[in-house]
Amino acid sequence: GRRYNEETLAVRFLGKSINDVLEMQCGEAVKLFKNIPKIRRIIQTLCDVGLDYVTLGQSAPTLSGGEAQRVKLSAELARPDTGRTLYLLDEPTTGLHFEDLARLLEVLQRLVDLGNSVVLIEHNLDIIKAADYVIDLGPEAGKDGGQIDAAGTPESSVAYAVKARKSKSKMRSWTGEALEPILAAGPYKKRKTYDDADDRWKKDDMEVTEVGESVKMPWQADGRRWHTQDRVGRNGEPVNWDGKILERVVDRIEEQEGFSETNWNERTVVEISGQKKSYGWFFHALTGEAWLLKLKFRVRARTFKREELIAQIPLPTANDMDELPVYGNQPRVRLSSPRNGWQEVEIHAHTWQEMDTPGFWSFVDSAIDSFLERTKRVEMNIDDHTPWTKLGQKWHYMRKGFSPGQEIKWNVEVLEILQGLLEELAPTGNFVWNQQQVVHFNIHERQKPWASIQTKKTDGVWLQLAGPKDTVALGQIVDWAEEPSVSLENDLEIVRMRFGTAQSVTRPELKEFLLNHLSQMMALEV
Repeated sequence: GRRYNEETLAVRFLGKSINDVLEMQCGEAVKLFKNIPKIRRIIQTLCDVGLDYVTLGQSAPTLSGGEAQRVKLSAELARPDTGRTLYLLDEPTTGLHFEDLARLLEVLQRLVDLGNSVVLIEHNLDIIKAADYVIDLGPEAGKDGGQIDAAGTPESSVAYAVKARKSKSKMRSWTGEALEPILAAGPYKKRKTYDDADDRWKKDDMEVTEVGESVKMPWQADGRRWHTQDRVGRNGEPVNWDGKILERVVDRIEEQEGFSETNWNERTVVEISGQKKSYGWFFHALTGEAWLLKLKFRVRARTFKREELIAQIPLPTANDMDELPVYGNQPRVRLSSPRNGWQEVEIHAHTWQEMDTPGFWSFVDSAIDSFLERTKRVEMNIDDHTPWTKLGQKWHYMRKGFSPGQEIKWNVEVLEILQGLLEELAPTGNFVWNQQQVVHFNIHERQKPWASIQTKKTDGVWLQLAGPKDTVALGQIVDWAEEPSVSLENDLEIVRMRFGTAQSVTRPELKEFLLNHLSQMMALEV
């Protein structure tokens, strides 16, 4: 999820992968993201401490000690400031160019202006001269040091050094003596106090989610080209299988009637389905892997036999493909066990030469015929395959439609009580019974049902409620609900819970909770 979001953002900006962004230096990136405050603020702080030459994807072990310290400092700068932090830094100027010294000093002054305290262990005179207070330890190094020679402002340190140089009774302050000509040379300039309002929202700024809203992703603008030519993997790496394979397979299928239009508009999936949605998909191509293109075909059960098909499409195993960094002794032609009248065939393809064989194209044609034959049979007797559309409410109260071989652990009474409770609380609502496993309960003319009941789970009746965000805390229901959960989906808060007995549905806590949740949902509707 996170990787996909980062890559989506990168593509919207650059039309390339996330790796292109990670290879950018901070100085370039801060310009690229100048209108995105959440990103700009973090990268700008890296530039402010003199790390504009560091790339965004540079690993921590490659940084010097001073660079690592400045990264930590920039992380602190990017956080919401409390003005009550003590920063202790050990020679943060190590390796810095003169211009970067000035920028780092500005950052340190910024921290102080916000009310924090900054303590530096430092030898750089350009930093020391700008300090509010100097503690000079000496007078020499090692066993001859460790004493406080002078303490005070830089000016008072110089004054002490001048006196100590003339007096044999006082310890000399080498720091004060070194500062003397620097302070004398000047020039003195009044510094503008930092105001954090300068970093706040600007006129042309936007949220990350607003970036590229009107711009189509490459797979949406020209999906065929994206999947067959550009072929960028899900991690941004180049794809090495031959795009001609996918192109020709899709063309072969599209020559036949009985299929819907090819869907190229997903990031790593190409799909061809039957003409009706109820027929499901026939062909899936998974295009996000670097070395192998996964071709999946959905056909009538027992259309193909494993050994015969492997012999018909003789592909070497991954271990026998020395030129590829992939491993495994599994056949690259795989068949799943028949399920619900269907069988799936998966083929892992790499080169056009190995796939462009009579055996492969004969398989594709047979798979097309098998799928079309199966869908015609479904069309001829649709009621036998979708009894819920004919039986409606009766279907959901029947002991059919459950996973075979598993014990049903709840009684029909549970569903009856829950249905009656919802009708009592929302008498104007209506149930929709025409789906296979879920019954929706709508209030008003909403698109999203307030309540949905899953009736074909063996462990109980599952209830799902949709409501406004921040309506329910898990702690409100965890003491009396079975397996409760709260999540966000499409700006709505989704609450789920299970009921296994009649007692669990007749709890007074449940009725009170449903009544309160319904009122929140009705308020949102208004």
